[in-house]
Amino acid sequence: MHRFSRVLSLLAVTLPLGACAVSPQECDPRNADAGFATKFGCNTQGGYAQRIEQKEKILLDERKTNQLFRDTYAALDKERSEVGRELDRQRSDYAALNKAMNALLAELKQKTRGNQRLQGEIAALEKEMAGINRQDNNAAVAQKQYELQKLRTRLAGLEGDLGLR
Repeated sequence: MHRFSRVLSLLAVTLPLGACAVSPQECDPRNADAGFATKFGCNTQGGYAQRIEQKEKILLDERKTNQLFRDTYAALDKERSEVGRELDRQRSDYAALNKAMNALLAELKQKTRGNQRLQGEIAALEKEMAGINRQDNNAAVAQKQYELQKLRTRLAGLEGDLGLR
């Protein structure tokens, strides 16, 4: 009987001491190997609550990062769309310019028949216009659109690497 009371005394002293030494990392409710003293300590010392608090902070941080990715994607898509509209507008403007210039040059050709000097200037204008038309004036806009798409692809890769996709 004396021995039994010693064991109870020892348990009474060691149980609270074991419960005091519990960290929030040890308070994983999925840990089936945790002993009674660990679970008791997690419950009484707030280890479970601290773990929940830590997980909630992580979740909020991940949500914030995810929202930043969504905002960036939306801004990139908007910019790419605007660049596409600008490209279409420029093409339309160039077509209108070409049409007007060709009509003017045709009219001037008729009015300056017989005047070699003016006919030479008109031919030079036609040649210059043809050179301008051969240039890719849309290259800068198209390049920007391409770069924006590359950036979006790289961001998607980064998002995947972060496990957010």
